[in-house]
Order: sequence, then structure tokens, then C-alpha cells
Amino acid sequence: MNGFPQPWKRPLTLSGVMALLLLLWFYPVVEFTVQTWLGNETYLHGALIPFISLWLIWRERAALKNISPRTSGLALGAFALCALSWELGKISNAMVIQQFSLVGMILCATWSQIGNVAFRQLLFPLLFLFLAVPFGESFIPPLMDFTADFATAAIRLTGIPVYREGNFLTLPTGNWSVVEACSGLRYLIASLTLGVLFAHLAYRHWTRKLLFLLASLVVPVAANGVRAYLIILIGHLSGMKLAVGVDHLIYGWLFFGLVMFLLFWIGSFFRESPAQEDARPEFASVPDNRPRQPIEFMPIGILVFLALIPRWHVAHLERLSRSSGTPSSFALTVPPSWSWVTLESGHWTPHYTGERIKLEGAYASFHPGTPPVTLFIAYYRQQAQGSSLITSGNTLVIPQDHHWGKIHESAHPLSVSAQTAPLPFTETLIRSEGQRRIVWSCHWVDRHWVSSPYAVKAWEAWSVLKGQGDGAAIVVFSTPIRADDTLQAQRNLQSFSQAMIPEIQRALEHLNPPHPL
Repeated sequence: MNGFPQPWKRPLTLSGVMALLLLLWFYPVVEFTVQTWLGNETYLHGALIPFISLWLIWRERAALKNISPRTSGLALGAFALCALSWELGKISNAMVIQQFSLVGMILCATWSQIGNVAFRQLLFPLLFLFLAVPFGESFIPPLMDFTADFATAAIRLTGIPVYREGNFLTLPTGNWSVVEACSGLRYLIASLTLGVLFAHLAYRHWTRKLLFLLASLVVPVAANGVRAYLIILIGHLSGMKLAVGVDHLIYGWLFFGLVMFLLFWIGSFFRESPAQEDARPEFASVPDNRPRQPIEFMPIGILVFLALIPRWHVAHLERLSRSSGTPSSFALTVPPSWSWVTLESGHWTPHYTGERIKLEGAYASFHPGTPPVTLFIAYYRQQAQGSSLITSGNTLVIPQDHHWGKIHESAHPLSVSAQTAPLPFTETLIRSEGQRRIVWSCHWVDRHWVSSPYAVKAWEAWSVLKGQGDGAAIVVFSTPIRADDTLQAQRNLQSFSQAMIPEIQRALEHLNPPHPL
């Protein structure tokens, strides 16, 4: 603590102790975060964020001389909200919410010890800690779509014919596909982190800070589109001899490095000199030799109590969920006019893992010439990391799949009967080298059919809070498209799903019987 004024040593020490206790108390969140830093190059920078934040706090030590530390009751209310947010993230198994909530609790614990005025002075160094949270995977699909849109338009402007189907691009010289690594997420995350830090250090006025931050977001996205176009162009002009192997990645990083250099080089021309600190006698530091009153230590006790409550409540809800048990299987009655058939060798299946129960089968109509419909159900309960319904890895087609790829996705409300509202199914067209399939999918949770993953998380949390547990499932119907007759494939799915959904719903409700509150 050398270098900080004497009155600041105690509150900063207590802040550090509280941060350490929170990291230990919520160790599973910390462990998952560190594993993500070390296991994913996109988030490797996260390990440096706490040290950068400490350095930024150290830079403010001169300004703190004019501020007397105080305890803050307002911070306790904010801490309680963060603790509640962690609990909601825990019961819905949303790790990113738990991670942001933990950082928020650390910030509020510090705020409670240093007071409102000092918290405003240290606001940026403390908020910078949020960038240590690995986030952004939900942006991968739209970033991939933008990259494919940009590259296709640029190639056509160049005069090269290109046929696009989803994220697959076909040129006269060869085929290309926009996969997860092409999304540019790691470029965007790196640019955002450096841009935030540079804007804080280089500019004083909010207008310049916000403009540079906007540039840090827009430039890497646009640059990634240009990068994809240039790589495809190099591959096309070289007859698919260049930019198709490891040099593909090398060219990408060299281009990104050049773009980032130009961005920060241009930004440096608008750099502003640091403002002179105005003397503020109303906040002048005064030696405080008074004996410590119990009220000054009260925030520590309250913080500990607020941190304990959500862990205890979550443990209670988990005991309720485990007490109901989980069946190991369930069976479905095949509807009339349909019969069970053997799944084809090498058939397509959705990429869902960690389920408690999985059912997968193929069913053929008695009408001759009608292709079979496949049904896939993955049921989840007592969810945890690695066994959760809603994760970035649980999807119809993973970005790393080089055999199957998405072509198009849209809402497709499914009418089961005239007496009930249409179910919010999603229609997805997928393709491989030799086949196209139409897929209808929807989530089931707490006796509701839900399309949005965010809505699934919300219903899971509400169901757990009611003592019903977190039972949820994904239901997927699919069938091949023959002779490009999409309409006939839709009719086939409509016929089977209308007959099967009441039976599926009955089976899922049997797995999740209602319990009194």
C-alpha cells in the first residue's frame, strides 16, 4: 500500500480481503472462468484484466489524496442486487450471468468501503474488470452471416461469379465455407478491450471516447469481411494453391494487425493532454484518529450475510429438485398411419450433449413414396455445466461441422389443433454434399413451448423458484427434401408433428409432475 495516503490503507485492505473471500466463496465461477481463459485463445487476455485494473487504480493514488474514504450504504443495496442476479444465473445455469454478477459483487464490496465520491473517481478501473468475463459467443452466428454477406458482395463486385447457399460459397475454382473461426469474434474482443483502454488513457472528453470506442467495434467487423474477401480472392487467383492452409490464418492475423495499427495510429492524432486536477478542499484528506465505531465495520458483516443467502437458497432449491428424482427413459406411442423404421446409416442428428434422456427414431408414413421423418428429443434435468440444454455447443449444426451447414432459419408457428395457439417452432434448412433437410425445432420447459434460448433460461429459473426443478427438452422433427420439393417435405412434417406432439407433451409432463409450492 506504499504510495497511497494513510487513511486509504484500511479501506483498500478490507476491499482486497472481501474480494478474496468472494472469489473463494464462488470458486466454481472462478474456476470456470480461468479454464475458459486458458482453453480459448479468444479470451486469453482476460487473465491480464485484473492486473491492468490494479495498475489503473494505482494511477489514481494522487487524486485519492483529496478524498476521504467513507462507507456507503447505497453500495449494500447494489451488492444485494448482484447477489440476486448470481442466484438467478445459478438456477438457470447461465454461467455468464454468474460471472458478471461476481464481478459486480466485488465492485460493490469495494464501493461499500471507499464511499461514493471515491467510487466515482475509480469508476473506470473498477468497471474495466467486467472485460475479464468471457462473453460474446452468441454473436458468432450473426458475425458469420455478415462475413458471408460481405465476401459474397465483394467477390461479385470484382466480377467473379459466386453461388452462395447459407455460409457455403462456390466459385469456379473451388468451394469455401464461413465457419466459426471466420466470424472475427476474437478480433472484435481484442479490439474492444484495447479500444476501451486506449480511449480512457488518450481522451478526456466523452465525445472522443465514444467515437473511438465505436470505431473499435465497427472497424474489426468490417476488416474481417475484407479479410475473408481477400483470402478467397487469393485462393481463386492462385488456383486454390494459396490461402487454403495454415497461410490462411497467417494472412488473417497479419491483416488484422495492420488494421489495428492504423486504427490506433490515427486515434493518436486526436490524443488530449491530461486535465489539471482542481483542488477540492471539501474532500481534503484529514487524519482520522477517532476510535473505530461498530457502524464503520457493519458493511463487512452485511456483505458477508448477503453473499451467504443466495448460496443457501440455491442449495435448498437443488435439494427439492433432487428429491423428485429423474426417470431414466420414456416411451412414445407411434400414431396411426405411421410406423417405426430403422435409422439410415450416417444419418444427420442434432448436436446436443449432456442430456438425462435421449430419444431418437425414424418413422415412415403408410403413403408410398413419402420419405421418413426423424424425431429427436433430448431431456435435461438437474442441469449443470456440461449438462445444460442451452449452451453454445448445443445446436442443430455446430459451426465446426464441415459436413452439414445451415442454409436458412425462420420462425414457423405449428398449429396442432384449432383449440390451441400455434406452437413457436423454428424452421431450419440444412445441407450436406448429397442431401438437403428441413428441420422443425422447439424447446419445452415448465409446460410451455418456447423458441428463444433466453426465454428458456427465464422459464427454467421460474420453474426452479417454484420448486418444480429445471426439467426442459429440445424437440426436433426433420425430413429430407427430395427433388427440391420443399412444400411436400413441409406437408410431411406437418402430418407427423400434429399427430405426435400431444403424445410428446404427455410424456414430458409425466417427467415433470406438478408439485405444490
